[in-house]
Amino acid sequence: MAEGGCDRRRRDGRQPALRPRNKLNLANRKACDLPDTSPSRSFLRQTGLLLAGASFLTLAGSPALAQEGEKSCPAFPPPTVTLDYGSRYDEGSADRSTLDEESDAAVDAALKDADDFIREITGLANDAWANPGIAAFNAACVINGIHGWAAADAFGDLQSDNAKMTYAARVGGIASAYRQVRDLADGLTDEKAAIEAWLTKNGDFLIAYWDNDAPPKAKLGNLRLWAAYAVTEIALIVKSQDYINWAFASHRAVLETVAEDGSMPYEMRRGKYALHYQLHALAPLSASAALICHNDYSYTPDEEAVIEKAVGFALAGIEDPSKVAAIAGVHQSVPMGLSEQEPFTIAWLEAYLSLVSDGDLDRKLAPLRPLSNSKLGGDLTLLYRNNPAMQPGCFGKQK
Repeated sequence: MAEGGCDRRRRDGRQPALRPRNKLNLANRKACDLPDTSPSRSFLRQTGLLLAGASFLTLAGSPALAQEGEKSCPAFPPPTVTLDYGSRYDEGSADRSTLDEESDAAVDAALKDADDFIREITGLANDAWANPGIAAFNAACVINGIHGWAAADAFGDLQSDNAKMTYAARVGGIASAYRQVRDLADGLTDEKAAIEAWLTKNGDFLIAYWDNDAPPKAKLGNLRLWAAYAVTEIALIVKSQDYINWAFASHRAVLETVAEDGSMPYEMRRGKYALHYQLHALAPLSASAALICHNDYSYTPDEEAVIEKAVGFALAGIEDPSKVAAIAGVHQSVPMGLSEQEPFTIAWLEAYLSLVSDGDLDRKLAPLRPLSNSKLGGDLTLLYRNNPAMQPGCFGKQK
């Protein structure tokens, strides 16, 4: 069943898909009225002064940037058009907790060019934010690079269900990089139009696939949330109210499954990877929720509470994985302690901290910063914590 939104309280008691903070009827709000949290040129001037000499210009995985006398964009990987791979896990593993090394390597190989491309363009986009002197040049590099992928119809030939379920994270990463730089490069009108048409095509595909064809259990797990994140990013670019409604409805579908203790049942089924996959689910959920909330739409207090509960469960699990092991029935793969995590697996906490006011968590993250995840936009410390448009406490604002 399609999971769109309506702008009235439904007879079955479910909440409408979105509620604008100003309480205007959603039907009366045009797509062009959606706010924009992309960086303004004045913001870039501010950050250029604040961040001069900071670590943002030496992001891990960032390509070499053009400096004075060095005006050339990096050579990007060729577009990935066809994806055809199966599961990373052994077919005999009921809870999908036993990796098949050969299959895992095949998936990595199939996605390598896309993942390398995303790391490069997000590095360029982040550096454009941090350094106004190279903003226009880097933005043009990113836009032209993405245009090459769009013109080739990247991801246009998805031949397996696994490819259809997992490619959304790549679309989201590309969309985020594009949104960061879209307004920093003058001109390139045709390229931008082609990119946005390609993004819309993928947004439409993701919605249709997850509404109609995705496996029932997958519809309530982390992959659905990655699709919702991609659709959110596209929504903010093309100003689509329907896309935001769909992303929000996807969040609600998953939030309705969260247990009283904050565990996510469809991730707890993953054996030793249960906590790993709850963290993997919270990453796109938190980033998408932050983008939605800071663009003047509100969750219900109950929905906000469920998100906080799910994050609290995951953080408690990091401090003591045995709590998750008691539910999953097996020792967890996630190491104990926040500082022991791979930075990209907890980078989403920067987005989460824009939703709540949690000074203790903020202090715990301080020695670990900057925190980056290329599929969520790159340096999330820059994009959220140090972004004046993404300050803490969006949850709980006057609705």
